[in-house]
Amino acid sequence: MFDQAPGLFGYGTTDPDGHRLPHTYVVIDLETTGLADDDRIVEIAMARVEDGVVVDEWATLIDPGRDPGPTYLHHISADMVHGAPTFAQMAPEILARLAGAVVVAHHAPFEERFLAGEFARAGVATPVIPALCTLRLARTVLASPNYKLSTCCEISGITLYDAHTALGDVRATAMLLPRLLAQSPGLTYPVPAAVAPRQRTAVTPRTRVTNLRKGTGGWMRSLLAKLPYSMADHDPVGAQPYLDALADALVDGRLTGRKARLLGRLAGRAGMGATQVAALHRRFLDGLRDAAVAQPELSADEQRQLVAVARLLDLPDYFADLVTVPVQAGAARATGPRVWCSPAVPAQVRRRIGQAGYRLATNLTRGLATVVVADADADDPRVRRARELGLSEVGVGELDRLLPAEPADRPRAALLPAPAAPAGWYTDPTGRHYYRYWDGRVWTAQVSPGDGTRTSDPLG
Repeated sequence: MFDQAPGLFGYGTTDPDGHRLPHTYVVIDLETTGLADDDRIVEIAMARVEDGVVVDEWATLIDPGRDPGPTYLHHISADMVHGAPTFAQMAPEILARLAGAVVVAHHAPFEERFLAGEFARAGVATPVIPALCTLRLARTVLASPNYKLSTCCEISGITLYDAHTALGDVRATAMLLPRLLAQSPGLTYPVPAAVAPRQRTAVTPRTRVTNLRKGTGGWMRSLLAKLPYSMADHDPVGAQPYLDALADALVDGRLTGRKARLLGRLAGRAGMGATQVAALHRRFLDGLRDAAVAQPELSADEQRQLVAVARLLDLPDYFADLVTVPVQAGAARATGPRVWCSPAVPAQVRRRIGQAGYRLATNLTRGLATVVVADADADDPRVRRARELGLSEVGVGELDRLLPAEPADRPRAALLPAPAAPAGWYTDPTGRHYYRYWDGRVWTAQVSPGDGTRTSDPLG
């Protein structure tokens, strides 16, 4: 059905003696500098499809060592590929991602020719890889005026976004594939799935955000949709520049197209996917949370500002657990590490925690010493949020053991877990001195009034 002379790809057939392979596919698309034999790859995207579901996406721009070719078509400029990895640098990872699956492309001989040429230039030996061409498959099962990817998608009810970008065409082909396979006889392949060792390269891929529009979901949702959703195998070396630019972009409470495009360029240069960018957004919001609730009271105005920023990042419910508390003039502030209690923790337990030298926190933040959780609150959304923040958790039953009934003036500040922190001077949790020395494991007897002098004040 799809036979051709042996090359990089071994195409699927209806030969009953061929290899029957699991329904695992890697859909691939390339953008190139042109169509001639001496032209080069400038972008590659891949999506792994298992049992009809896309489970991974990966993409990178490639420095072709020459001009990028028809920028008007693929929207890749010389500046975008300057400093991007070369194909030779990424070749081991690309080959490893193609292994273990059937490679799929729309007009696969085009991808085969360019990949074979690039692997040969890089000096990388390649096995024959089982492959499937959706263009040829479409000709056998679809009635269509032509078999361009855009036409096949249109008659199959698939919207093709970002045509002539590697990731856009890969996503469309991945959606088209199961519809074509559902109408096709069982295919076999002349070779088994290829085996290649997984190798991590020392270079960082470079993703891109192109044709960015605000859309109905806002700038940030559109930006994330333009990126491959994973790329988790690579460390985002540009995380801090992205966070710095994000802080600058949101300082006025607005996110414009110019700001969003700058963030998209920074994310791409760092080789990030949507998952990594979304994680940075949560990290940014957690920093705002820590700063906002460092004091026991959070005003309604502060909460509104936090929610407004979270909405710009398409995380409107990120601060839904925060509780505002009216500030009372002249009220004394408690000192010592802060502890948050879940709603069902009894009032008498809260009093004992306060008597032990701890502050009862209204809101969750990563600076808490611990969270005390009643059994009835195990599934409370705020408890789940505390676990997401990586906070130490103590059950009410365990707290009974740690805080036995005793005189209120007996300091108990060393009993509950303290915040994870390096050795150093911190606010005295007992409230008797300004600073107390934390040795990295427990509070010590060393205290200071903050003027450089030190004295001793045992805890127990």
